Amino acid sequence: MRAVRSIAGLVVVTLIGTAGFMGRPGASGRTVTVRRGDTLSAIAARAGTTVSAVAALNGIRDPDHVVIGAVLRLPSAGTVPAAATTYVVRPGDTASSIAGRFGTTVAALAAANGIENPNVVVIGTKLTVPASLPPPAVITGYANGGRGLPNLLVSSPDRVRLRPRFVHWAKAYGVPADLFQAMTWWESGWRNTVVSSTGAVGIGQLMPATVVFVNSVLLNGARLDPTKADDNIRMSARFIRALLDATGGKADLALASYYQGLASVRAGHIYLDTKHYVAGILAYRAHFG
Repeated sequence: MRAVRSIAGLVVVTLIGTAGFMGRPGASGRTVTVRRGDTLSAIAARAGTTVSAVAALNGIRDPDHVVIGAVLRLPSAGTVPAAATTYVVRPGDTASSIAGRFGTTVAALAAANGIENPNVVVIGTKLTVPASLPPPAVITGYANGGRGLPNLLVSSPDRVRLRPRFVHWAKAYGVPADLFQAMTWWESGWRNTVVSSTGAVGIGQLMPATVVFVNSVLLNGARLDPTKADDNIRMSARFIRALLDATGGKADLALASYYQGLASVRAGHIYLDTKHYVAGILAYRAHFG
């Protein structure tokens, strides 16, 4: 998850992508299946386009993370996203605030400018701001004629076996099971081995600060281990329950808060990539019903 999270006063920017879990229609209709050893830059080079173009088209928030077997949409050969503008970084700016201001994503901004650490932007730097993203679309690739689970999940028995645990902990904390499953699928593809470059862990992509908060505050001093799948699922369910409580039970606001932080959502600063995240998960709910 890309998040600007405020937990017990701590603000953390997180980046992780799950290629193929958030697709948007491309002009060319071309696709490519990610193979072992592929990188986004290699895929872009073979397709005659750019990393930022492929990332923006597929909603990839961390260009360093692509999932083997994911089907990526490709722009037309030679397509380079038009730069909306250039921007000079000012005191108080963050990559998130700049991306939100211009209707793009942190990943697209980082890719367009070769930013290795989106947590650090240097005052006075002139950035190329990519064009804004198109609205999200529901991706295809589901079992049972498009009405069932994602095919990528169906073809992974080890992940399918986790489904009863999602249902169990969702019920335990009063979280809609379809919402919880869709959210965690979007976050990690139900893979607990996923660790982002900034330390977000496992199925729910829990940041270290979130783990501490959930264990110490929400679970009264528990010692759950996010590297264990069932513990990660439980903590993720408890955290989204707390966000549902804090947002009056509104699923869209709770998801936005999970992604970018409750404080900024309450302040009314919901970024474009957050809106894509929320819209995508809400569209996925029907497949986990």
